[in-house]
Amino acid sequence: VGTLLAKLDELGVADNTIVIYTTDNGVHYNQWPDAGITPFRGEKNTNWEGGFRVPAIVRWPGEVAANSISNEIMSHLDWVPTLMAAAGDPDIKADLLDGHRAGGKTYKVHLDGYNFLPYLTGEVQEGPRKLFFYASDDGDLLAVRDGDWKLVFAEQRANRFDVWRDPFVQLRIPKIFNLRQDPFERADTDSNMYNRWWDKKIAARGIPGAILVRQFLASFQEFPPRQRPASFTIDQEMERFREGAR
Repeated sequence: VGTLLAKLDELGVADNTIVIYTTDNGVHYNQWPDAGITPFRGEKNTNWEGGFRVPAIVRWPGEVAANSISNEIMSHLDWVPTLMAAAGDPDIKADLLDGHRAGGKTYKVHLDGYNFLPYLTGEVQEGPRKLFFYASDDGDLLAVRDGDWKLVFAEQRANRFDVWRDPFVQLRIPKIFNLRQDPFERADTDSNMYNRWWDKKIAARGIPGAILVRQFLASFQEFPPRQRPASFTIDQEMERFREGAR
């Protein structure tokens, strides 16, 4: 990283270059020590924070304040509208909803990302993202975060390589976590009082959470998935075989 930054300085383009250092998913324990370690619960291919939280460091001299720390919720999905805004097109998300023409082709898509440029440059004090939907690599909805609150609908109880082999467990009632109070999601396993606390919170958090999920899924009516996620299951392979035989 230092070599790259030094080269940008040498070329005289550092002030006009946004450098982002991050990774695509949480730790992958079965490849330890090469795939990292985390204080958060879980790992890659789970519903827990350890599978989704990643480092993110941004350098843009004169625009993003040096040595600043953010606790806002941000997703990699937010980089497309953010970088487009930095390049001079802050309205790309709205334009794509109506149909945006580029390269001789019209694109009509729903970007789930938000423009973080005003926040990163200090124009506003809060980021635009308040919600985050957790999905498995099979495309199943696992959890939703609304501010500090997280509702878990399906959990991965296996670990290490077995997270790729064992199915997610669908919960009949969601688990609730306050990630500001319990960032490591240990309340349900370490606290004798969790169920009593849960009982006091479920009405206030569960119903709004269900509404948020319903609204999110409704957006797929106008903007359905452009492709199905890959899967290792025999059921999906058989379905592909039947479709190919028609």
